Parts: sequence; C-alpha cells; structure tokens
Amino acid sequence: THPHTQGKKKEASGRHKRRIVCGDWNENDTLAYASEDRQITICRADGETIDQVKVKCRPQSVSFGGKQNAQGSIVSVNMEGRTILLYNLLEKDNALELAFQARYGNIVSYRWFGDGYIMAGFSSGFVVVISTHMHEIGREQYCAKFHDDQLRDIAHCPVTNRVACCGDKCVKLIDMDDWKEISAHVLDKEASTLDSLAWADDGKILSVSSRSGCLYTFVIRSGNEGNFAGRLDPHSVVAGALRPLPAHGMVALVVTLVTLLLSGACWHLEVGVSDLLRALLGASEIA
Repeated sequence: THPHTQGKKKEASGRHKRRIVCGDWNENDTLAYASEDRQITICRADGETIDQVKVKCRPQSVSFGGKQNAQGSIVSVNMEGRTILLYNLLEKDNALELAFQARYGNIVSYRWFGDGYIMAGFSSGFVVVISTHMHEIGREQYCAKFHDDQLRDIAHCPVTNRVACCGDKCVKLIDMDDWKEISAHVLDKEASTLDSLAWADDGKILSVSSRSGCLYTFVIRSGNEGNFAGRLDPHSVVAGALRPLPAHGMVALVVTLVTLLLSGACWHLEVGVSDLLRALLGASEIA
C-alpha cells in the first residue's frame, strides 16, 4: 500500500502464493485484494491485515459496497463469473452468495448503486438489478437484455442516474429512471471486441476501450444548460485518438525516425551517411 498522506510505501502483511488479480479501496482507507490462490485479504492503509478469507472460486473482481448508512462495509467478489459473494465486515459470520439464472450466462461486470443495490452485466447481454437488503435477498428488481450476442462491461454514473453498457461493437446509454435505452452508437470495424467503459465524474464524457488498443471518447450531448439529454453524440467522438498503428504503419514510422536521426547526426558531425554507418558498426573511424 502507499498512503498518499504520508508519501511512504507500506507492505501489507497478508501473504498470497499466487498472482494478485484485483483490489479495491473504500472510503475508510481499507484495501481488499484477491489473488489466483482463491484468497481475499482485507487490510488497513498501514498494511495491517484485518481479515483473510479463503473462497471456493477464483476471484475476477473485488469491490466495496453497502447500504447508504454503512457504505464500504461489504466486500463483494465476482466468483469466477458464477456468483457474487457478499462478505460483511460488520457481520463476518453471515457471508452470502448471490446466484442468478443460468440463462444469463457469466457475470462479466457489476456495480453498486443507490441504497445497497447491485446491477450486474452478463455475457449473454442481460443487465440485472438485485438488492442486498435481507428482506429482498434473491429477488430480482429488474432484468432486461440490451445486447443480442455479448455484453462486455457496464458503468454507472450517479450524477446523471444513467448506465452505459458495451458489446456487439455497440455502446448504449440507459436511463435508470425507467430503464429505457436512450441512445446507441455502433463503432467501426476496427474497434474489434470492446473491453471496458468509464465515466467522467460529471457524467459529460464516456470512454470505451477495445482489445485492439483503440480508445473512443464520447461527449454526452445535453439539451440545455443543466439538463442532460443524455445522448451519445457521434460527431463529438474522438474515434481512435489513441488508435495503435498497424504493422506497416509502425515500420514506416520507425524507418522515418531512423532516417531523420541519421540525417541530423550527419549534419552535426559533417560526415557522409556511409561513413557514419561504418563508424557506428565499428568498421572504421570517422576522420
């Protein structure tokens, strides 16, 4: 751990035999992290271990959540895409697992929101909302299919009360007031498989990355000042601003850079290119 207020690195006392794959902080500077050895460690910012738990499946993600009066009190774990484990730090003997219908597929992403609610995105394209309140445990609050073939990620923006989801080379916006799709944008073929989504804090910018290395950023179009129409504006997409160069483009770039460097060196040393190359290769010295 690295407490930013102290500017010093601290070593967490929890030991894991295999690679650590995910982690999350809560508002009380408590860190939860999981590893491939199916172990969850919860520790303070100074590295002191609070608890360590062995689970039955390989964790895919860890996040803190809980009700509004106890935010960050529950450690939730995506259990290999099968279930979501809820480990309450205030009631450690009452761990629960949220299971879902098999037709939804695997859990690819989930987010806490509101007063102890979780929205989960599934590989088959479904988005499901479920409560962690004891009197509602196991009862789905909402379910809908937003992608035909595959869903890759979901992201919640509490400022605008909207959800973004991506899959099928398409990004969609959903209004949580009525859970209706309000906008969709299909990306170009070079986008390959979309990978993850992230909102800006004010909800005005949405970014999505792809496995091919492309990054797309949308400016969310607003109807008037202070009133989000909440639609993806295709004309404001920074489409592939960080798009990787193809192989032939990379070769051309390297050749161009090498040529410029050699030309600059020859001009500075007042020698010919052939003489400089021989000198660099150790064939002769520059006179």
